[in-house]
Formats: sequence, C-alpha cells, structure tokens
Amino acid sequence: MALRLGAGTSHAARRPAFRATGRGFAVARAQQKGGAPGLLAPAGVGLGVALFILSRTAGGGLATLSDLAASSVPLDVALSNDRPSVVEFYADWCEVCKSSAKDSAQIKERYGERVNFVMLNVDNPKWAEEVSEYRVDGIPHWEYLSSRGQAKGFVVGNLPREILDANASALAEDLDLPYAREMRSASSVSERAEATQDQGAQRQAAGGTMPRDHG
Repeated sequence: MALRLGAGTSHAARRPAFRATGRGFAVARAQQKGGAPGLLAPAGVGLGVALFILSRTAGGGLATLSDLAASSVPLDVALSNDRPSVVEFYADWCEVCKSSAKDSAQIKERYGERVNFVMLNVDNPKWAEEVSEYRVDGIPHWEYLSSRGQAKGFVVGNLPREILDANASALAEDLDLPYAREMRSASSVSERAEATQDQGAQRQAAGGTMPRDHG
C-alpha cells in the first residue's frame, strides 16, 4: 500500500539539519572524504554512462547494482558540477534494490547527460552521515538534489519506472517533482544486521572483500 505524505508536511521539518546547512554541508562532507569541490566531471561522462549501461543491457542482459555503482558519478563531483543529482541509497542484499536496477539503468541512460546519478551503499560506513542526514530508513531511497545541492524531494521503495522517470525528467528541466514524497514497500535499513552477518561469512569465503566495501 502506498503511503504518500500530505502536501502540508514540511520538507524542511523532515530534514532540518540538511536544509539549515544546505550545499555547504554536503560539499564539506565530500571534501572530508577526499573530494575536491572544484573537480568537474568529464564532458563525456553522460555519454560514457549511457554506453556502459547499454553494453550491459544489450542482447537481453540485465544491469546489476554493481554495474550502476561502477558507472555512477562520485558524490563530490555531483555536488560541484552544477548539475542536478539523483542519489540512490541501496544495499547489495536489498531485493527491491536489485529488482529496480533495470529501471534505474534505463533512466540513467536517458538522462545521464543532464543529471548526475549517484549510488551510495548504506552498508558502507563512509556514507553513515549521509544516511543520517537524509533520514534513510528504507531502501531503495532516491534523493533528488537541485544543481545547487539542495534537497527537492525523495521517493522510497518498490516504485514503477514511470514515477522514477517522471521525477528525473522534472529534475533535468529544473521543475517541481511530480512525486516529491512517495513511499512504497521497501527494505528496512534495520534488516542489514542479519544480511551483514551472512555476508561476513561470504567475505571470508571470497578472500576478504565484498562489493559493498567499494560502493
């Protein structure tokens, strides 16, 4: 069942720390993680993203979360290249995230030249403060940022591609999001404890590394 927050709900009240500090906080966080605020994405990054995803989906293949993460724009770059951004919070164990990967890839291919697509793994402690600031309780969680790095809205859960596409289109055109607070069935971030234990055993079997270590 869908849960859509009312129009009267204050976005600023939902995330006061981020709204109060704005892009300065986000850029500072990126710098602390080794980013450079003046770094610009290469001119052909959008085309490169599209070709990468197309190569994975051509011939009936399906894009994976690993594909999306590998081709995503780094957060520090997204916050400094004057483009709007779609920031997707995900986890490798999240079944809803996996099922939405194909839709995310198609949307990324369509809007990648005008919009940054960022992937942040909630299990990576590097992004713990972003998870807290954006109040990520369920995943997949898509956060939409303006070209100035300010939050415009979010959607969470098992959503049809039409909603994700409509929001990406509006973001690219600097319009209000048609779905700014949409919430559907999602994987709870609290479920990660059990999944992390399972992946710990898998990591030992794999020689000490797992995909989430790099997301």
